[in-house]
Amino acid sequence: MTGDLLAHCIDTAVWINGSIRDVSAMTETFVKERVHAETGKKQPVGIDDACSFFCHFTNGSLGLFESTRYARGHKALYTLEINGEHASIAWDLHDLHRLKYFDHSDESTVRGWRSIHVSDGNQPYMGNWWVPGLQIGYEHSFIHQVADFLQSLSGGEPAHPTFRDALETQRICDAVLASARDRQWKNV
Repeated sequence: MTGDLLAHCIDTAVWINGSIRDVSAMTETFVKERVHAETGKKQPVGIDDACSFFCHFTNGSLGLFESTRYARGHKALYTLEINGEHASIAWDLHDLHRLKYFDHSDESTVRGWRSIHVSDGNQPYMGNWWVPGLQIGYEHSFIHQVADFLQSLSGGEPAHPTFRDALETQRICDAVLASARDRQWKNV
């Protein structure tokens, strides 16, 4: 779990919010024995089926991460929410074309969460697709990755994530597993 699904969440959080300084984690293995894919024999496993961890980012903000393979009511639940002193933003993969945004400076009579549909032609990447307002799919994000990579080759700036970014994510995952094992906060 930690090295798979959770690593994608960590990548995204570090990209948006900066490095993680320390973590306090819990993991659980619900299925203690599994059939080995090659031998067909049932054997004990040491992989985690679920993980939760708290963290401090280097910018002073706090984070909470949860991941599991056993949330059967969700097909591919992947959400993020960032809350600040004056505003909040949230995103959900199930509704990938919408950002939910709250701004406390709005007049109190209209203050609340607003839904921003991000498929208009002025949004990043959307000017390269069909008629503004039409949906694109999850698969198009991979085309955007290739476009970013090709543009980085001509611009001389590396496309992210880089191998250094991946190494940072791996260090965070290692700290999460060590924290869960030792039941203590761990520095990254």
